[in-house]
Amino acid sequence: MRTFGFLVAASLSLSPAASLAQERVLRGDAVHGEALFRTECAACHGPDGRGSATWSKALEGKPRLGTLPDLTDGAFLAQRSDAELRKAIRSGVGRNRAIPGHAFRDLSTLDTWDLVEWLRRDSLPVDAFFPGAAKFTAKDFSIDTHGQQRLADKLKLQLAQDDLSVVVLTVYKGDRTAGSRVQLVPWRPVDLDLLSAKDRLGFLSFVDLEVPKTREKIRVGLGVDTDGKLRKAMVQHPDAAKRAEFEKVLSAFVGQGAKGGVAFTAPRNVKDGALWAKALTRSFGIASEGVTMYEKAERERTAFDR
Repeated sequence: MRTFGFLVAASLSLSPAASLAQERVLRGDAVHGEALFRTECAACHGPDGRGSATWSKALEGKPRLGTLPDLTDGAFLAQRSDAELRKAIRSGVGRNRAIPGHAFRDLSTLDTWDLVEWLRRDSLPVDAFFPGAAKFTAKDFSIDTHGQQRLADKLKLQLAQDDLSVVVLTVYKGDRTAGSRVQLVPWRPVDLDLLSAKDRLGFLSFVDLEVPKTREKIRVGLGVDTDGKLRKAMVQHPDAAKRAEFEKVLSAFVGQGAKGGVAFTAPRNVKDGALWAKALTRSFGIASEGVTMYEKAERERTAFDR
């Protein structure tokens, strides 16, 4: 059954993050979207959207064909509006190139909404970190050599090539229709100029964190206030019990942090607290340096406005 309108978030079972909002608009049928994805998309993107190992291997060394994105990654989804996702699904054209093997032009408008609803089922919404959020920008920044050196000197962190790319969401307050999603503002000068620094609430990044002892890599969303302190940490994980366990631990670190990154200290009553502090120091340091790259780009962009 297709459902439209306002639904109380507590009644939603589509997303573990859904209960964090009082209400939201359900734009499509995620159950139908999953069925569509499994039949039309899973051959390349895998049954869960993380990518088919076979196709990922086949694309190695073929930059012209691009790479398979992880469709479950919060950073990937945050950078794309619903309209952009629906257009890519219908047309087979992504941001930079045509999608190899795409042949779904006959999908109906409702089908595309169902697919988008399923893709966003487990995403961590911006307003879960910043309840007053109305708008946000999202851009991929590369930590430059100065940033790498700062992290090495300050936190003794040595970054791999994969660690250097950080998607930073900059979140703003403002007017917002009840039940609507927080608006993604395109990264274009004409749109960015309409945003005011005084309305800035903070920043959000999605980064990997290695769980102490088990060494499991989990994807975490780190909400950071404008003063550089951690305001909230949320986890993307298919196991609800593990997700709750990890988020409980990370919540004990809220209020720590500073611009440029600092070494976190182990809270009391947290098992393996020192190990968790070390793991979070690394992830938060990368996220903080991403914010530094954003602030550098913003200074350059507005250098002649003053």
